[in-house]
Amino acid sequence: MSLDTPEPSPREAVTALAAAWQLQQSGNFVAAFDLAQEALQQWPDSQPLQHVSILALASCGSTQAALAALRASTLCGTENEDFLAIEARLLKDLAFKSSAADAQTLLVAAAEAYERIAQRTGGNYTAQNAALLWMLAGADVRATKLASAVAVNLQGLGTPADAQAAYFHWATVAEAALVLGDQEMLEEAIANANPLCRTNLWARARTFAQMRRLERLRPEFTNIVELWYRPAVGLVFTREQMLRLPASPETANCDAPALAYAVGEDRENDWRHLTAQGIRLHVIFANTPPEDNAGPLSQVSVSRQASGHRSDYTWSSLLLDEGDDTPRVCAETALGLSLGHADAMQAPWAVLHRADGRWHQYQDRGHATLAAGFAPETARPDRTRFGFLFADAVGYSSLSVVDTRRYWTKLLPEAAAAVLRRHSDTLLLRKTWGDAIHAVFRTASAAANAALEMNAATARLAEELELGRRLAFRIAVHFGTADPDFDPIEEASTFFGPQLSFAARIVPVAPPGGVFATEPCAAQLSLEGASDIDCTYIGTTSLAKSYGRVRLLTLLSRTRPS
Repeated sequence: MSLDTPEPSPREAVTALAAAWQLQQSGNFVAAFDLAQEALQQWPDSQPLQHVSILALASCGSTQAALAALRASTLCGTENEDFLAIEARLLKDLAFKSSAADAQTLLVAAAEAYERIAQRTGGNYTAQNAALLWMLAGADVRATKLASAVAVNLQGLGTPADAQAAYFHWATVAEAALVLGDQEMLEEAIANANPLCRTNLWARARTFAQMRRLERLRPEFTNIVELWYRPAVGLVFTREQMLRLPASPETANCDAPALAYAVGEDRENDWRHLTAQGIRLHVIFANTPPEDNAGPLSQVSVSRQASGHRSDYTWSSLLLDEGDDTPRVCAETALGLSLGHADAMQAPWAVLHRADGRWHQYQDRGHATLAAGFAPETARPDRTRFGFLFADAVGYSSLSVVDTRRYWTKLLPEAAAAVLRRHSDTLLLRKTWGDAIHAVFRTASAAANAALEMNAATARLAEELELGRRLAFRIAVHFGTADPDFDPIEEASTFFGPQLSFAARIVPVAPPGGVFATEPCAAQLSLEGASDIDCTYIGTTSLAKSYGRVRLLTLLSRTRPS
């Protein structure tokens, strides 16, 4: 440490930890992870910061990355029940993402891990998680024995005075009641839990998801489980935007959300008014906002930065170009991200009607219907948005003559050309130069599916190549504006624009065999109803050629356990 740099104050670390937890509890996992990572650069040995960072990453859906971070941390050497339980929680998440063939093994592994921790710490939370997983794994006797012990222990302890501790007390009772099939206990737990921690979207959604997994074993309790309160994910709209939303007979007034998305500049201090009510805001900007009100945790220059933290909100920049229809793009991105977030959390979705200052919940929301009704009449037809795919072959320049020939005669035609041919109805442009592939699609979902199919086909064909010379593509997918035109050199139709250059800069940072996507792409996938694709956040990443730092997600085909 430089002599000019003051020793970090423990108070600053505590402030950073508290801010990360506030974001985590509101459901803003991406910002919680970014903030915790930022703080860990200053205090890398802080176990509480390691804990919230890994938890936030896992909550983003990045389970494997969270497991890697856990193994690199110092959390496993503690006696803290929450720290010790992270590995079991990640094994549980892997089980729920896996196919039926793998899920059973992972459920048993997670159940055993939770039970070991419960025996080591005497914790009721870990014991009940073990009970739930044993029930899902088919070990009913073992599950009910554990759940019965948890219920007796909690009854003996009584309800804690602290509201958050009381919430987790009743949440554990509710899960135990489901395992035991005790309707009266479940109804009592829900009645006592619902008034507590009503803005903690993370905890409430997590408990709800746990209980819903038991519904197939306790279908008679489905209507009771649905009474579990979940705060909404919200969207702050202007009056003009509200008027464009389609009318819905299922719209009703609702509580303020735990997390809300907003667009552009603050109007009449609306954001301060909302945050004063305890609502966490995430704002979508067309470009990096000025640094005037940067909070103390934003230490890095925000030039060409795509995300950050302010005292009243967190933000993302789409790094749009001057010719883009920025109001439309920002608003559609906020719409898609908020809808996708609500779906992922199994939470209600609500919009703020500025005219009456109340939140309105859309209970029957069709993404395509909302997106179509929301599209402004002034949208410029000459600045259409498209799905972009860029790919290159890892290690291509070091291939032998034989493997280069295999690339051109087998891998490229069978793992790339064949996939693009299957998407010809939505494909507007395909071209290659060297080992690079570039394609433009009508939709984000077509670009994403083509990317995933290319990698799957490559993995199958690569087994035929010599060991140590297996090829893999690294792929980037983006959704943005482009201009159609005519290429005078190739004498063919083409597309151009800065958003294409932006997408191309992502490829060098993508992993071999992986697909990276941008936030606008993830938002559009939500609006297009691409339910077969998982988008999981991997962090804020510096792009090639000093293009800036952006939020990136990795795309995976969603496995549906039977």
